[in-house]
Amino acid sequence: MANRTTRKSAAQMFKKYPDVVSMKEVCEMLHISRNYAYKLIKTGELQRMDSCRIIRVTKRAVIDYAEKNQHYFEDSPV
Repeated sequence: MANRTTRKSAAQMFKKYPDVVSMKEVCEMLHISRNYAYKLIKTGELQRMDSCRIIRVTKRAVIDYAEKNQHYFEDSPV
């Protein structure tokens, strides 16, 4: 039941973003640096869409990552 509440709040948190986001938007959503975002893509922790040179990520992948790593966001002083 808590998972459903968390999922709903994460979806509400990212409501203003489109279904497919750029790396800049990923950084804004997760409050991380560009280098760290690329590291998440490279290690497979954040799933990217298959498209030529431009990296795009689905909003669902960002929400899943945020939920999976929720303890990082809860302990943040910001």
